[in-house]
Amino acid sequence: MGPPLRTMDILEQMSVQDHEQVVAFQNREVGLRGILAIHDTTCGPALGGVRIWKYASEDEALADALRLSRGMTYKAAISELPCGGGKCVILLREGMKRAEAFEAYGQMVESLNGRFFTGRDVGITDEDLQAIARTTQYVAKEPDQALGDISEHTAIGVWHGLRACLEFAGIAKKGSRVRVAVQGVGSVGMLLGRILKREGMELVVADVNAERAAEAAKELGARVVDPTEILFAECDVIAPCALGGVLSIETVARLRARIVCGCANNQLTKPEAGDELARRGIIYAPDYLVNAGGLIRGAEYFLLKRADSKPSLERIHERMLRVLEIARERSASTARIADELAETRLKQAKTFRDLHWGDKAGKPSGSSN
Repeated sequence: MGPPLRTMDILEQMSVQDHEQVVAFQNREVGLRGILAIHDTTCGPALGGVRIWKYASEDEALADALRLSRGMTYKAAISELPCGGGKCVILLREGMKRAEAFEAYGQMVESLNGRFFTGRDVGITDEDLQAIARTTQYVAKEPDQALGDISEHTAIGVWHGLRACLEFAGIAKKGSRVRVAVQGVGSVGMLLGRILKREGMELVVADVNAERAAEAAKELGARVVDPTEILFAECDVIAPCALGGVLSIETVARLRARIVCGCANNQLTKPEAGDELARRGIIYAPDYLVNAGGLIRGAEYFLLKRADSKPSLERIHERMLRVLEIARERSASTARIADELAETRLKQAKTFRDLHWGDKAGKPSGSSN
């Protein structure tokens, strides 16, 4: 499990990117152990999925929760949503009583009284979501006809972002033989693949699960390549749709695509990888901008009570074009421009909150001075 986490270690890591809260929780009887990170609730309650993964250590799980929750805040901010970001990670362990563990997780979420809304992420099944829903109302469970499929909303949003990139690059529209290499054909990657096939694109796929890759290739009419080589395939677009951290300075140097646009979170290992993409003239679609479709749908369904999110998902196309145009004007990376736009909205929201914290005289409520 690695060395135990010290309180000061956690607080120091939280302070680096200004996280509000970290909740460590466990239920020994059912084998549940997890970490919930709430990054920012300035604009509203934190929204974010829960993932279950076999982490090497609790330190690794904490780092993942902190990183992913910050990404959710930026996703919400750049999408102009009335919410902030959070993320929960559950450590996959032998002997876990899965259904009971997710029911216990739901109880923890319910105890937060709407401060955090949860949903599907890596490793989560429909059965897991139903278990969570037995003990909390704050979960995007599926199937839910009114809510729709969150994974599908995410894939649709990525397609709108990719459309903007293709237009900006001057690559031909529907019906052309644009070649897209999809890394990871899980729930969202497969849904994106279906959209791309419908749009007449030529597909190359890879997945660490060979059987899943073969099934995707059969349905999509795609060619399968080794998972270690998919990033470097000769193609127009690389679509990272598996885990994050695949774009480093070293891997970017080997890319042969003109565009990188996919569903995965936290694709860049560090900001300098985004700079290298820009230096090489490769268009990069900031992940939290284009994969915000699921969050947009969840926020509108739970917080704004809207029945249809289609028009909002299409706005991802507009936002992506705006980021591309600003990046070109400033000769900057799209990753840095997207961060700047998200941080500007957060700063404005925090300033507004501070200005309206007290009474009309600007004093904190209840002040007698």
